[in-house]
Amino acid sequence: MTQRRRRITTIGSFDGIHCGHRLVVDMLLSTAQERGLTPSVFAFAQHPLEIIDPSRTPPKLMTFERQQATFKALGLEVFPIYFTAEMRRMTSSEYMRMLHADYDVDVLVIGFDNRFGSDRESTIDDYRKAAAEIGIEVIQAPQMPDISSTIIRNLISNGDIEQANHKLGYHYPLTGIVEHGKELGHTIGFPTANLRPDDDRKLVPANGVYAAIAILPDGLRHGAMVNIGHRPTIRDGRTYRSIEANIFDFDGNLYDRTITLEFVAFMRHEIRLNSIEELRQRLIDDRTQAVDILSRLQQD
Repeated sequence: MTQRRRRITTIGSFDGIHCGHRLVVDMLLSTAQERGLTPSVFAFAQHPLEIIDPSRTPPKLMTFERQQATFKALGLEVFPIYFTAEMRRMTSSEYMRMLHADYDVDVLVIGFDNRFGSDRESTIDDYRKAAAEIGIEVIQAPQMPDISSTIIRNLISNGDIEQANHKLGYHYPLTGIVEHGKELGHTIGFPTANLRPDDDRKLVPANGVYAAIAILPDGLRHGAMVNIGHRPTIRDGRTYRSIEANIFDFDGNLYDRTITLEFVAFMRHEIRLNSIEELRQRLIDDRTQAVDILSRLQQD
């Protein structure tokens, strides 16, 4: 009879898989290696607020598909949790009993601000006491202060993309399909790819102009500048926010194809200019600034 390998795991939403989450994962992986356990993660496929109170559900930093791929690349088994009204009533002890009995979990790593279960135990000692009765050891990961998915969402929403990137540990990405637009950019020498995000729950950065990296369908990376907003100079009657990327050193057709924009730095707020010519001159300055930012990034 083959003996099943025991697991070490962690549980949570892990939106963005930021530097704080990486600290938990690093401890999980090192402990797994030391003890001969299988490293795994139980990740909520959707934010629990989507069931509890949809109006309060925060926008996503990362799609669940990318989250799964990231965890697997780090060497973790991924078990999706599809939150339901029934699961909402489960206590932390019931969660841990399920993990131990059904998934062979012997060790649970908990982040310093991670709480789960309807009772949401208040301290790590409360979790340890409940877990010991079940046969699970609880380990608390080191604290990384001032980093949370909520803090990062607020930074991105306010246009502070550089601080957000620092806390994420990577450049914040936005993936989507390139749609047809008014194509005014072609007439003034700045053609743009108009991006429709592939998940309408994904957080779009604050309105403004950004230096970015565009990852095209062939996998090649190009410098870019991106405008997010309502295009106040154009006055074309649009009421929705557009995401328009001028991609450097590229001349091709991207319509109906998927690209990713990685936001590197916020350059300026959207402003209303007096003419198309004034807009063109401003875009020349924006491009010069973006090229300088991206050049310095390559040197670091």
